Amino acid sequence: MTDAELTARLRASLLALKAMQTRTTALRGLELPGVRALCLPGRGIPLFQQQVLYAHAKALAPALPHVEAWYREHRVPAWRVIVTPGDSLAEAALSAAGYTPEGGMPAMGLSLAPTPPSPIPPGLTVEHSEDPREVIELNMRCYPPGVMDFLSAWRGESPPDVPLYGVLVREAGRVLSVGLALDLDDTAGVYMVATHPDARRRGLGALVMEGLHADALARGRAASVLQSSEEGVGMYQRVGYRHLGTWVNWVRRLEEAAPGAAPG
Repeated sequence: MTDAELTARLRASLLALKAMQTRTTALRGLELPGVRALCLPGRGIPLFQQQVLYAHAKALAPALPHVEAWYREHRVPAWRVIVTPGDSLAEAALSAAGYTPEGGMPAMGLSLAPTPPSPIPPGLTVEHSEDPREVIELNMRCYPPGVMDFLSAWRGESPPDVPLYGVLVREAGRVLSVGLALDLDDTAGVYMVATHPDARRRGLGALVMEGLHADALARGRAASVLQSSEEGVGMYQRVGYRHLGTWVNWVRRLEEAAPGAAPG
């Protein structure tokens, strides 16, 4: 698959994930032609959660005034538009509307193919589950306060309304590394990959990814896509992912607001 094909699949997967989250969590959404804005209302919420996704650059400029009015209505002081590499039309529209670039997240993709499984070290087990609760719990421990709290609804009153396919690595019953996949057409989007701080640099993330890939192949998926932190790029490359370029955050700030942490 080409980089462009994998990039399109990642964009579609993110839109599907966020649509599901607006149905099942406190995340709120604004639908405009070719544009979806998302927010967790209030102050103190990480910038990572206040984001705008767009299907094509020409939709962005006419949507931006409505997007700003909506975030103001929800008392959100800063938000970001995620721009793919080389999208000069989007960059020009955002610059004219007062947005500035502030970092980004690497996009990565993989054409799935069978690979020999790695040996599982003694004392570890690799489990497969469609119950996201333990995946959420470990993510909440690994990321700064507030980043993952909105997903607590999935642990009780409002579970995901589409299947999520999780892989967990345990040692002596303790969950040390996790990740989950969301299927859309022929693609598995990978999300919420996390390893307990006490268990890093043991190759556990790679075991999770191998499990996610094998499960996705068994479900008939042909590709896997994800967004990574800069620190996670090396691990994902070791399990076969290609770097598709960094998606840049173009940020609009109504007042001084500290940038938020972004999980990878």
